[in-house]
Amino acid sequence: MRRGSAGFTLLEMVVSLTILAGIAAFLVVSFRLAGGSIERGEAETREMARLRAGIGIFERSIRSADASVLPREGDSPAPYFVGEQKKLRFLSASSVSSTPGGGYRLLCFFEAEGSEGGTGLTVADASPFREEGVESWDGTENPRVFLPGATDVTFSYSAGPSDEGTWEWFDSWNLKDQGFLPRAVRVEFTTQSDAGPLKNAFVVPVMVGGAV
Repeated sequence: MRRGSAGFTLLEMVVSLTILAGIAAFLVVSFRLAGGSIERGEAETREMARLRAGIGIFERSIRSADASVLPREGDSPAPYFVGEQKKLRFLSASSVSSTPGGGYRLLCFFEAEGSEGGTGLTVADASPFREEGVESWDGTENPRVFLPGATDVTFSYSAGPSDEGTWEWFDSWNLKDQGFLPRAVRVEFTTQSDAGPLKNAFVVPVMVGGAV
């Protein structure tokens, strides 16, 4: 009679351990990849939430633009709106922060480059009743970066669609030359992502657009 096997041979044990080690290594790599994907997904979610919040601040501010006339030194009172390619200044019916007294504020949006508050899309505000007048305001008082990391920020302006339905955009908007407020403002900027630079652009209607 043949004797039954008393157990595994050394070769069988080595083969089994090798297979188990391979499975364990595969599981470790899979868990690491899954963990990295979750972290990247959470980072992208936070970045998108931050981007939406920043866009929301800009949209609410533009929609609050007011056509009330302000006194001008050496000129007749007129609405305050100064549109440039790299800076946008206007009178707002509300403040972007809890300013004591609230009410009308001068707002300025621009790209801060290496300022004390950091870099990115920035908002500054001031009283429309400042002693120096509105014409001398350069829009740098009380700056706050609300969209950090935004670069290549540019603004453009439109009088609205033509009879053919097309929109013409201008790099600047001079209220004296145009005679009325723009009907829309477009802002373009670049943010950084894991996939590289991300171009962003959106258009906000000016609720009082067309007002003289």
